[in-house]
Amino acid sequence: MAGRLTVLNDDRLDVLRPVIDARVKAAADLVGDGAFEEFFDRMMRAQLIEALTGARAHEGTVWLLDPTRSFLVPRFNSGPNADSFVGSFRQSLRSGMISMVVATEQPICENEVHKNQQQDKSLDLKLQLITCAMLAVPFYFAGELRGVISAVQLKSADSFAPEPEGFTAENLGTLQLSASVLSRMIEHQLISLALGREEFR
Repeated sequence: MAGRLTVLNDDRLDVLRPVIDARVKAAADLVGDGAFEEFFDRMMRAQLIEALTGARAHEGTVWLLDPTRSFLVPRFNSGPNADSFVGSFRQSLRSGMISMVVATEQPICENEVHKNQQQDKSLDLKLQLITCAMLAVPFYFAGELRGVISAVQLKSADSFAPEPEGFTAENLGTLQLSASVLSRMIEHQLISLALGREEFR
């Protein structure tokens, strides 16, 4: 019979917990305010890209709330156009489907996205693409909602090709699991930084 893992509380740490929590939150705020590209390391990227492939997505984006919590800012994208919008595009929380995920803290799985009147087409127009299908899940770390992870199936705006086959509930589950794994990886990194066990420049 396998034994149970039991780690007893160390009372000496009680006085330090508020300090550690404050340092973790401060580091998380720094990461969300533009340092994410450096923080989001090779293992985190690989984990997300593997999940996007498993979910049959063409590409995916990590969107983080800006300091005013008025906009979502793309901080990572796995596609070929990443350099043209990551860190510079702003998605208002007053419009768009990924903004609904922030408002409701519920995931979405939507096919035929371009037919949905709630879609904000600003980014599609900028990139000359059509978003055909979308998955989007809430993204939490450091104890609060920090943004959204989205996955999309796309086609060129001037393409007459048929629609991609779209996403399923199973694909959504794959992305949700990836978001949870990334949250744990980020939490570990933040705690390591807060304890001075890892450098972040």
